[in-house]
Amino acid sequence: MDSPSQAASAGETADARMTAEREETKYLVAPGQWERLAAELSRRLPAHRFTGAGANRLPDAHHYVTTIYFDTPSHTLFRAASATVDRNVKVRAKEYYDLHPSLAEVATDPEQIVRYQPWLWFEIKRRDGSRTRKQRFRLPKADVALFFAQGRITPDAMILAAAEGESPYAALETCRALGEPLSSVCVVNYRRLSWQSDEAELRVTLDRGLASFSPPADLWARQQALVRSALGTAAGAEPNGVLEIKRRGAVPAWLGEVLAGVGATPVPFSKFVSAFRAVNGHG
Repeated sequence: MDSPSQAASAGETADARMTAEREETKYLVAPGQWERLAAELSRRLPAHRFTGAGANRLPDAHHYVTTIYFDTPSHTLFRAASATVDRNVKVRAKEYYDLHPSLAEVATDPEQIVRYQPWLWFEIKRRDGSRTRKQRFRLPKADVALFFAQGRITPDAMILAAAEGESPYAALETCRALGEPLSSVCVVNYRRLSWQSDEAELRVTLDRGLASFSPPADLWARQQALVRSALGTAAGAEPNGVLEIKRRGAVPAWLGEVLAGVGATPVPFSKFVSAFRAVNGHG
């Protein structure tokens, strides 16, 4: 029998394969279909959660994501993504955190029901048709400003990267190739449900309660998790759930039937484009 560390390592390797390159399709799902969809997916796929270093092992967590999107002063990335969602590049950073409502009665501080890691996942995501590729590494939150302003990679960042077999230098070169400095332009927060096949050939995520925010002025100085209540007033919201199918093979027949049953059809939806328009007033 594999030890917990071996099982976690195997899971991380499978996750890395899924993240590196895959086919990806998005759907919008009406709120009235969320419970039915989640129940159908849970019958057929194991629930998926992060199991790497610093993972939250407590049960019954509500999983959330806060994504910070970056762009140049001339909005190069937004213009490309809004012109076609099928071929573009996105530069973003993600913070994953968990809320534990079951701890609310014993918590003496709201922060006690929140679990998170003191780093962000920095990502460069390239889309070509339905196929996506992603460069991904961990970056301490306090190092983000230095990374963009000076191209500086601190020793702490290198330690995190080495632990995952990652390299931040390729991502840095991609950012420099844009020819303009990058800065945060919008933030998106949502609750995520996730399922993944045992062989990591199929992952399905359902994101609910999407809300868009302007980046807080002290974004990189904050020591606490970027929970929704700390992001200010939302500039916009998506009432539907965003379902994403991420796969390294064909969509299973059963999944096609589930999607048809909840009235889901593929849509060219971009969280980045939607949030940028909400925050910056672009039509």
